[in-house]
Amino acid sequence: MYDSLLVFLIQALDSALDFLKDGESDGIDESNEFDMFDIYEDSPSFDVNFDLISSLKQQDADLKANQGQSTSSINKQNIDDAIKKWRKHENDCGSAEVQVAIAHEKIKYLTRHLLANKHDVSSRRGLAQMVVNRKKFLNYLYENDKEKALQMVNELGIRFRPKKGAFDRESKYASFKNTKSKWQKLRAQAKQLRDSRAGAAEARAMS
Repeated sequence: MYDSLLVFLIQALDSALDFLKDGESDGIDESNEFDMFDIYEDSPSFDVNFDLISSLKQQDADLKANQGQSTSSINKQNIDDAIKKWRKHENDCGSAEVQVAIAHEKIKYLTRHLLANKHDVSSRRGLAQMVVNRKKFLNYLYENDKEKALQMVNELGIRFRPKKGAFDRESKYASFKNTKSKWQKLRAQAKQLRDSRAGAAEARAMS
């Protein structure tokens, strides 16, 4: 709307300048200083819509007032809330709990960023480093305060395995679906079929 009003003003100014040039070419005597008032009387008139200008200014003000927060400010607010939740005392800013909470919020922020910017290699490297740092602080917290570490893992939803935990093969690979190769599966199915046929033949022989 501002652009259209500006174009209108420029057109009016151009028409006034053209009128002045036409007057000079016709040989109008400029000695009389009161002749300039004739220009304003014959110039095209236009009305400035001040209500429209005020409404546009009000719309701009409302847009700025209702504009949402940036992602960086939201991330900073989330980090501050996490620090307030997990700190040991009011001035705590370096305990393992606080460091885990800060790293977890940064990991969530970088994950959302990478979902929208898949080719941001530097952010991907920073995300990997932040995951390593969070794991280090969790291992330290687990060694010194096991209950607090498990509480943070459960509430924050972190997949965590203790550094010195003993795991058998079954529990280690329980989350993986395809742990066997194609040929191993075929051999297992063939063996199961042979066993079932042998059992059925033995049952017929016994009868």
